[in-house]
Amino acid sequence: MKKHLILYFLFTFQVTFSFAHESRPLYLKITETTQNIAFELNLPNTVNERNAPVVFLDNIAINDQQKWRVLTAGYRQKWQQAKTELNLKGATIKIDYPLFNPVLSTIIAITYLDKSEQILVIPPNEKETIIPKEANSLEVRKQYSILGMEHIWAGIDHLLFLICLVIITGFSRKLFITITGFTIAHSITLILSALKIIQLPIPPIEATIALSIVFLCYEIIHHHTTKQSLTYRHPILVASSFGLLHGLGFAAVLGEIGLPRNHATEALLFFNVGVEIGQVIFIIALFLVAMIIGKISRKLLTASTKKQLLSIGLKVAIYCVGILAAYWMFDRIG
Repeated sequence: MKKHLILYFLFTFQVTFSFAHESRPLYLKITETTQNIAFELNLPNTVNERNAPVVFLDNIAINDQQKWRVLTAGYRQKWQQAKTELNLKGATIKIDYPLFNPVLSTIIAITYLDKSEQILVIPPNEKETIIPKEANSLEVRKQYSILGMEHIWAGIDHLLFLICLVIITGFSRKLFITITGFTIAHSITLILSALKIIQLPIPPIEATIALSIVFLCYEIIHHHTTKQSLTYRHPILVASSFGLLHGLGFAAVLGEIGLPRNHATEALLFFNVGVEIGQVIFIIALFLVAMIIGKISRKLLTASTKKQLLSIGLKVAIYCVGILAAYWMFDRIG
């Protein structure tokens, strides 16, 4: 009983937050050529063009005079500057939003003249980073682990899927088995897709991920009381099946970022490790919140009140999540 009351509050929070599209990161691509340095800056459409960021390289604004090109997914700037004007290695890159910080991560992908690569991440709560003078394995592991954690926490659809699994299994041994199956499944397709062994179009995959949430919502609405459906009796089968699709979704994001040529295997491995760490932290956070709200509810609510709130609140929350996921599904198909 406590579990379901708690998850009602969690769902209410998640749905309120989820009516905006999940935020894509700001993406800065830097390519060094013989005479110039080419820049490409991609701004997601969740940010208004009036709040478009200014990029500083060692306190020099390098994009303030560039025009933004409007795209379906957002805005883009592309420009070049002479190498004599700039120095990359050891420089400080700063991202400054003129109106307010939209709480976006910034991904910086640098390709040097010798084809070596670096991937840097500026977290949402920070504005700048220093470009290392030398790329190394430790830096790759750190940055790609951060990327994996950032992706799972920003991926509202993935988090809602996990919450649905928690409702179906409860905080029990069955949850551990189910999450393990989900993890193994999406790790397999993430690796296969990142290595280009499996290549599928992204829009249908993203639409099917949304469909997986709709399916779990249907199962919760119609079978939560009896718990006799296949999903409730063997949740690991359903979680593993949909986990294959979620892994392809993770790979799509990794494909946009790219893998450093000299550290591709490490980057792929630690991106996946980051996803799993982020997933575990999220589940632990749910459990801790559940304990706190459970103690409060025992003091404030009677058993009959909790039962009534469970029946009404769970249905309202699940219907809201299902409708949101259905909207995502049709939007991604379109």
